[in-house]
Amino acid sequence: MKISRQKFLSAALILSVAVNILIGGFVATQWIDRGPDKRHGDRFHFDRRAATAVLDDKQREALKDLWKERRSNIRPYFKEFREYRNRLAELFSAEELDLVAINQTYADMIAKQLQIESYMQASMLDLAKSLPDDKRAAFFKEGFHPPKKRFKLEKEEPK
Repeated sequence: MKISRQKFLSAALILSVAVNILIGGFVATQWIDRGPDKRHGDRFHFDRRAATAVLDDKQREALKDLWKERRSNIRPYFKEFREYRNRLAELFSAEELDLVAINQTYADMIAKQLQIESYMQASMLDLAKSLPDDKRAAFFKEGFHPPKKRFKLEKEEPK
């Protein structure tokens, strides 16, 4: 069965438009409901950007300087963590599984993650100490908001 050139080009055009709409829709959804005054319900960790909305300009600048300093100090830890993850990917995709190396690399990666979490906790404590009481409460309340519930399941009463 031979397909005419016009039908083939029409089908290719339709397919191309459909793919572009899918990609455009995906990109657009990434930007919807974003910004410093919007809550991101899918985040379980501290949302620094949302929390800074309760601070004045001077406090925001001081916070920015604190995070900039901390970021440069913690960057090597994140680099090591990524290296462990990459090493695990190599080990798991190797032709032969080296269970000893996998277990050791995984343990090292978890230890590095704990170091990062400890450093972040110390940073949060320093931050909490630097804010006035009223701003500290509002800052952390805004930053640690619970995630939105996507689906509400209701229990049905037995009949």
